[in-house]
Amino acid sequence: MRTRLVIERLLMALLLPMAMLVLSHRPFVMQLHDAIQARMLRLASHAPAADILIIAIDERSLRELGRWPWPRQTHARLLEQLAPHAPRAVLLDLFLTEPSIDPRDDERLALAMGKLPVYLPLLHAGVLAPMSGNWPGFLPPLAMFAERARGIGHAGLTPDIDGVARTLYLREGYPGHLQPYVGALMADSVPSRVPAAAPPGTWLQEDPLRLLFAGPRGSYRTVPYVSVLRGEVPGDLLRGKLLLVGATAPGLGDQTLTPNASVRGVLPGVEVHANAIDDLLHGRNVRVLPPPAYAAWTVVPLWIALWLLIRMARHALPVAFGLATACLLLSLAAMLARHWWLPPAAPILGLAILYLLWIWRRLESQFAYLRERAQALDMLPAGAFEMPPALAPAAADSAQRPKQALDRAIARVQRMQKLMDEAMHTMPVAMLICDEEGRIVSSNAAAFCLLGAGALPSRDGEAAALRGLLLPELLAPLGVAAAGDAAAGDSMAAAARHLHWTERLHGEYQTREARVFRLEAAPFGAAAPEDRGWVVALPELTAEREAQRQRDEWRRFLSHDLRSPQVTILSLLSMHGAGTDAASPSPDLLRAIRREAERTLTLAEDFMDYTEAESNDYRFAPTHLGTVLLDARDQVWPYAQANGVRVEARLNEADETTVPADGSLLTRAIVNLLNNAIRHSRRDSCVSLGMEAMPDPQHPTGGTVRITVGDEGLGMTASQLQALLTTPRGRRLAMADEDRTIATHAAVPAARGMGLGFSVVRAVVQQHGGRIEAQSAPGAGTTFWITLPLRRGAARAERAGHPLRT
Repeated sequence: MRTRLVIERLLMALLLPMAMLVLSHRPFVMQLHDAIQARMLRLASHAPAADILIIAIDERSLRELGRWPWPRQTHARLLEQLAPHAPRAVLLDLFLTEPSIDPRDDERLALAMGKLPVYLPLLHAGVLAPMSGNWPGFLPPLAMFAERARGIGHAGLTPDIDGVARTLYLREGYPGHLQPYVGALMADSVPSRVPAAAPPGTWLQEDPLRLLFAGPRGSYRTVPYVSVLRGEVPGDLLRGKLLLVGATAPGLGDQTLTPNASVRGVLPGVEVHANAIDDLLHGRNVRVLPPPAYAAWTVVPLWIALWLLIRMARHALPVAFGLATACLLLSLAAMLARHWWLPPAAPILGLAILYLLWIWRRLESQFAYLRERAQALDMLPAGAFEMPPALAPAAADSAQRPKQALDRAIARVQRMQKLMDEAMHTMPVAMLICDEEGRIVSSNAAAFCLLGAGALPSRDGEAAALRGLLLPELLAPLGVAAAGDAAAGDSMAAAARHLHWTERLHGEYQTREARVFRLEAAPFGAAAPEDRGWVVALPELTAEREAQRQRDEWRRFLSHDLRSPQVTILSLLSMHGAGTDAASPSPDLLRAIRREAERTLTLAEDFMDYTEAESNDYRFAPTHLGTVLLDARDQVWPYAQANGVRVEARLNEADETTVPADGSLLTRAIVNLLNNAIRHSRRDSCVSLGMEAMPDPQHPTGGTVRITVGDEGLGMTASQLQALLTTPRGRRLAMADEDRTIATHAAVPAARGMGLGFSVVRAVVQQHGGRIEAQSAPGAGTTFWITLPLRRGAARAERAGHPLRT
C-alpha cells in the first residue's frame, strides 16, 4: 500500500509538470494568458506623455473640409501651418504610395515636407510587393516624398491569438532588409544589434515591443485637424512636440483592438502609435520570461504543492487555493512593479489538476479501505442476539459486490444499534453512558425518571434533558453521608479528590422523592482515557430499603409496644400477690388491668387497620363525601362527650360532592384525625369538621376537594409538627400521645385508638392519590387538611397515580 502511494506521487511529480509544459503552449491556455494579461495591463497603465500631441482627422474635420480623401494640397497647407512653430517631429500617418490627379498637389506637399522633420509609414504588402529595391515586402511612398521625409519605417501591429494587439516589432521584414518601426525612428530608439540569420524569403520580426497603454481611447491630448489648419491652435501647444497626424473618425483609417480600448473596443492606429512612441521614450516594455525560467515558473509551484500535500494531506484545498492565489498575486506584482509578465494560467491550471488528482487518489484509497473493511464486517458471524441475515444472491457485476457487502454491513450495524437502543431505553434499571470526565452522553427513560423530572419522557426529551450534564455534579446533592466525625470526613474527602470519579461516586444515594439507588460503573472502549467511555448503572434499592425499615419498625413495635401492656399487667399482679389482701383484688387493680388489656387490644386493632391501609386491596367507588364525614362524626361522638368536647360538622346539605374512594378506609382515616383532635382538646372546646370543593375551570369533571379537621387544643411547636409529618409512618409521636391520654379517658374508649392512627391516615391518603397538610402553634390548636382528587358524576372510580405529598 505504501509502495503504491510512493509510486503514484513520483508519477505526479514527473508526468504532471511535463504535461503542463505541453499544455501551456496550447491555444486555450494562451487565450487564458492573454485574458489575464489584458486585465493586468489596465492596472499597469501610466500617465500619457505631455510632449505627444495627436492632430486628429475627426468627424468635425470631415464635416468642415469635405469627404475623404482630401487633396494633398490640404496636407501641404497643414505642414506649412506647422513649420513656423518648429515641432520636434511630425508623423504623417498616411500611405502616399499613389500619385494625385493633379501633380502640383504632390509637388506642394513635397515642398512642405522639406520645411520640418516628417516621418512616413510603409505599407505592408507581403508577396504583392516587389522583392527588389530597398523595401522588399513593403510599398514605399512616392519617391518625391521619400526623398524629403526625415524617416520611413513600418507601422504594423501583430495581434495575439485572441485578436488583441499588444506587441509590435521594432524591426520587421525579409533578411537583409529589416525595416525599423517608424515610431522608433521618431524616438531615436532603433536597435543596432545584428539581426539573426534566416533563410531567404523568411519574414522576420525582431526586437518586440510589448506595449503598456496609457489608458482608453482619448487618453492622449488631441486637437482637430481643421483647427490646426486654420491656425486656431496656440503655437506653444505645437512647439517642440511630437505631432502625430492620423484618422480617429469611425470607419476611417486602421482601428486596432487593444486591452485598453474600453467600451468601443478599438483604438485608432494613430493612438496606438502614440502609446508605442511614449513607451520607447520612457523605456517601457513588458518583459517575458525566457523558456527555462518559464518552465520553472510552471513546474516549481506543482512540486511545492505536492510536497505540502504530502505533509498536510487533510488541507488539500487550502494548499492548492493558497498557491494558486500566490501565483496570481506574484504575477500581478511583477507586472505592476517591474513590467515582467509571468503567465499565471499554466501554474494555476496545473495546481487545479494536481488537486483533482490528489483528491481522486485519496478518495480511491479510502474507498478501497472501506471496501476491505465492509467485506471484513460482512464476513463476521452473527452474534448471540443477532438475527442471521438473509442470504442474497451475489451481484453479477464485480464492481457491485463491494457495494452489496457495504449495504449488508450497514444493515447489520443498524439492526444491532436499534436493538441496543431499544434494550437500553426499555431497561427498568437506570442506565447512563458517560465520557471520561463524567459527562452524560446518553441515558434511558429510567435514568431520566430517577434523576430528571420524574415523569416518563419520550426518547428525544430524555436525551435532551440529561445529555451534557456532569454526573458528579448531578449526584453531589444526593449523596448519602457516611457516619463519622468531621475530621475523618475531611480526610476522606481529601483522599477522594485523587480518585477517579467512578470510585468517588461509588455508594448509595437518595433522591428528593426518597428513592434509593446505588451507582455501579464499568469502562468500555479503548484503554486510552480520551477514547474510553463508561457504562453507569443505577439499580434502585427503594423497595429493599423500605422493607428493611419496615422490618426494623415492626421489630421495635413487637418488642416494645405490644410487650409493654403485658409487662404492666404482670407487674400489677405481682404487686397484688405480694400484698396483704391477695384474696380479693382491689377495684384500682382491676381498672389498671382492664386499661392495659384495652391498650393491647387497641394496638392490635390499629395494627390490623394499618396492615389493611398499606395493602392494595382497596374497593374504589363513587362515594358521597358528606356521608363519610357525618359517619366519622357519629363514630367519635361518644368519645367527644366523655371528654367534654363538641364536634361541629360544617357541611352544606345541598352539596353532592362525590369522590372515587374506599368509603370504609377513608372513614377510618377521618375518625383517627378526629380522635386525635378530641384527645388534645380542652373541655368545653370545639373540634370542627368541614369540606370545600375546588373545581378546575378548565376541566369541569376535575378539581380537588379539601377536608378540614381543626381543634382548639394545646397545639404543637413547629419542630413537633415537622416530626409528626416527616417521621416514618408518624407512629412514634402518636404512640407517645396515646401513652399520655388513654389512662385519663379509659371509662369511655375512643372509636379508634391513635397508636398507629396517623400512619393509617397517611397510608389511606396516599392510596387515594391525595396529600395531607397541617398547621399548628402552641396554644392555638391544630388544623389538618386532606386534599383528594375530585370527580363529579363519575361513572366509576379511578385510583390516582401520583405519589403522596406532605
